[in-house]
Amino acid sequence: MAGDNDRRIVDSLESGLIWFDADLRIVDTNRAAREVLGLDRGSLGMRIQDMGWVQTDENGVVMPEDQRPVWRAIHGQGEGAGGTVVVQTPRHGERWLRVRAVPVDSLGEGLGRGAVVSFTDFTAERQAARVARDSEQLLRMFGDHSLDLIWIVDPRSNKLLYMNSAYERLWGRPAAPLYEDLAHWLDGVHPEDRERVAHAALHANDAGMYQTEYRVIRPDGRLVWIRGRGFPLFGGDGRMRYMAGFAEDITLARANEALEHAHRVAQERLERIVATAPGAVHSYFRGSDGRGRFIFASPAIRELLGVAAETLVERGIDLLELVHPDDRAMVAHSLRESADLGSPWLASFRVPLTSTGERCIEAHSMPVREGDGGVVWHGFLIDATERRRAEQEIRSLNADLERRVADRTSELEAKHREMESFTYSVSHDLKAPLRGIDGYSRLLESDHAGKLDEEGRFFVAMIRKATSHMGDLIDDLLAYSRVERGRPRLGPLAPGPVVATVIDGVAAEVAAGAIVLTSQVDPGLVVLGERDGLVLALRNLLDNAVKFTAGRADRRIEIGARRTQGHALFWVRDNGPGFDMRYHDRIFEIFQRLHRAEDFPGTGVGLAIVRKAVERMHGKVWAESARDDGATFYIQLPAAPAA
Repeated sequence: MAGDNDRRIVDSLESGLIWFDADLRIVDTNRAAREVLGLDRGSLGMRIQDMGWVQTDENGVVMPEDQRPVWRAIHGQGEGAGGTVVVQTPRHGERWLRVRAVPVDSLGEGLGRGAVVSFTDFTAERQAARVARDSEQLLRMFGDHSLDLIWIVDPRSNKLLYMNSAYERLWGRPAAPLYEDLAHWLDGVHPEDRERVAHAALHANDAGMYQTEYRVIRPDGRLVWIRGRGFPLFGGDGRMRYMAGFAEDITLARANEALEHAHRVAQERLERIVATAPGAVHSYFRGSDGRGRFIFASPAIRELLGVAAETLVERGIDLLELVHPDDRAMVAHSLRESADLGSPWLASFRVPLTSTGERCIEAHSMPVREGDGGVVWHGFLIDATERRRAEQEIRSLNADLERRVADRTSELEAKHREMESFTYSVSHDLKAPLRGIDGYSRLLESDHAGKLDEEGRFFVAMIRKATSHMGDLIDDLLAYSRVERGRPRLGPLAPGPVVATVIDGVAAEVAAGAIVLTSQVDPGLVVLGERDGLVLALRNLLDNAVKFTAGRADRRIEIGARRTQGHALFWVRDNGPGFDMRYHDRIFEIFQRLHRAEDFPGTGVGLAIVRKAVERMHGKVWAESARDDGATFYIQLPAAPAA
């Protein structure tokens, strides 16, 4: 074994060292091995399996003894047997180790042959990889539920790192080729827009951002208008690491613009007609016998009716002879009604023309009764063919727009139903097995405690604690989801009763914990908000204050609301441990915590719920603090106008 100098050397190593004799008993350990695995002097002379430690491979499969590196080294099955071993230790939990075992002929005087096992602990690396994987999964879940396209690119290699499923829905093309060559992005872009799109991506503004609108031609021939935006993502060193962006379908907005444009064109056309008095001036007479004839017509009438003005007058041609057969009865009825009532004759009818096809005519005339019982209409006949065509286009566009809006509404409703179903599944399918785990562990603790040693009872307690934490986490996530999906109804709200309700909710904890809780609300203050959302936000902040002042001799909490510069400002102040203001933005993100769970339990969702609830009331939330000097959380909402 090692002398004093050698002992100092091996104890200074970062890698763990364990000496085993031929019977696989622990002979000696260095400092790193003791710290990583929780070994002590009482572990010497024991076998790993006798200590109750479970050893598995990296897939979680229990390793037989003859597959373990130390056994293989001692039994001559590898000069340097090694691999990954996962050890379940009672003091330090699960540890991931990279192990190498080397046989030795002698462990020291009187000890005989054995093996030396060296290992490095990469548990933290494994946990970091798991967190990164979970974060990536959350990003993909978010992205796959987004209606807009989301992308992330590595600008150094010009490689696509992430693209959500909206690409295949908008572009109608598979996303796989983009991961091979990002240039395929332009495959679906309209040829007339490609150069402009490429130029925009290469010429961002001073902040590294760009925006452009372009057309995409899907394989099925449908044209989709896209608004694309890109922006840089910076690393902790302030340098740009990635480019990210969104692509939004603005086809409906473009169609609406086209509809408005068509309407403006038709309106301008009609205004020009009225301003310049186009068409033909006419005087049309109908006698008491019901027969009619033109007694005057301007030359422009030939363009409208296909007959020269002179011919109409000389031959005494009746207007009804020129009107489309399907419209004659209607025109005759409108003339009789105008004559009987003395009201303006306003009629629209078709005139079939041999050379130019059918023409639509509008009549705007005033009746004048003659002494012999006849009536003469003086006024204008106007060509309304083009305007009618434009109106038909507008009606068609309106019908198409209504169909698109109905389709999009149906799609949004379907997405909402999917989210409701997903929330129910989370609540039912995830909490059911947790209840079973908690129930059986409770039975094990109550009915079989006498059969368990202290370590076994510790394991059962840890199971119940983890089950409770998982249940709390699911409840908080469901609460966050409900806030996310909720549609708050904002209105005038008196904050006094809200603050009183929140204080009543923690009255028992305040009394039990000897907390000095004070409140201050400006009289007559009215805010624009939603009661349930405000109660939820303030209750989370007050619960946090109670939690983070635990263990202090002089626990003080203050809650209040006042008017300031046209807003209502709520605050919750405590004298807890506070936090470093460098991280104040992080605390409102989901799952972000600035204190250890062992010190202050929680799920990391409460402040995210506060932020979401306040944002849905068009407010904002922030915090001010200093380490070991308490914290103050603020909520700002619009104040209702004074009555």
